[in-house]
Amino acid sequence: MPARLIRIDAALAAAFGPPPRWLYPDPVEVLVLALLSARTRDEVALAAHRVLRVRFPRWEALLDADPAVVERLIGHTTWPDRKASTLQEALRALHAARGRLELDFLAGLGVEEATAWLRQLPGVGPKTAAAVLLFSRLRLRALPVSTGHHRTAKRLGLISRRAGAEAAHEPLLAMLPPDWDNDRIERHHWLVKRLGHDHCTDRRPRCGSCPVRELCPSRGRIRPAPEHRIRQLPLPFPAEARPNNWAAPSRGHRPGAKSDHIARTKPSFSGETSGPDVRSRADLITFLKTDQREVRPPART
Repeated sequence: MPARLIRIDAALAAAFGPPPRWLYPDPVEVLVLALLSARTRDEVALAAHRVLRVRFPRWEALLDADPAVVERLIGHTTWPDRKASTLQEALRALHAARGRLELDFLAGLGVEEATAWLRQLPGVGPKTAAAVLLFSRLRLRALPVSTGHHRTAKRLGLISRRAGAEAAHEPLLAMLPPDWDNDRIERHHWLVKRLGHDHCTDRRPRCGSCPVRELCPSRGRIRPAPEHRIRQLPLPFPAEARPNNWAAPSRGHRPGAKSDHIARTKPSFSGETSGPDVRSRADLITFLKTDQREVRPPART
């Protein structure tokens, strides 16, 4: 398996070239950025980090800040309410344990011990801990496995398809050659992440242009997810004022007309609510477009 990983890494390096230059900031900075980046694009997480830094020049000021203010500042990230709470709880736990916001002492610990210490902080999992160790000035040997890295590793057959994201960290790190230093591990992380972003996407992987398609056992076996055409229908009155049992009128419906052959459209429902997915502060409701007509069997005589 390590030999296959080396071949994959070499093919990706030939296709994508060298990675950008890395900066190694204070580990607390990386901790904040890693907590913001969960299920969020890098550019969005970086922008949220910059906004927080401008509002709180010292992270100590964030400890007792109003959670609503923090949530508003990071509002473009995924789950900003949860992240605001987790971020403050993690920094408070670090301050309570060390008396100040610093993580440089982890450089004197082993990788396993440093990882275990970081994971005691609220909201810190194996990916966040590995990011702090690898991308900060601590410069410890670790491999963050993001969502895209995890998906790509499963499709390439490097780990079991049943392996979760947390369980994938140890086997993927153990698979790296022992002579790879932190720079090589960072390059490998960037190459696999670039592969997942440009080719091995979640819904519609572009296997035909993939630089490692000859090494991928999943090539051509991933069925693309269907694309739904979305149309938006204006509500006849504000969402706040509509009755609970209100339903959008079907296309072609005429008051008093028979509904035996009416073209029906069904609203898209979310997994957590039983009502249509209505945009907040808007007058639009989203429907899946369908042109199929409901045909009823003839009545028996």
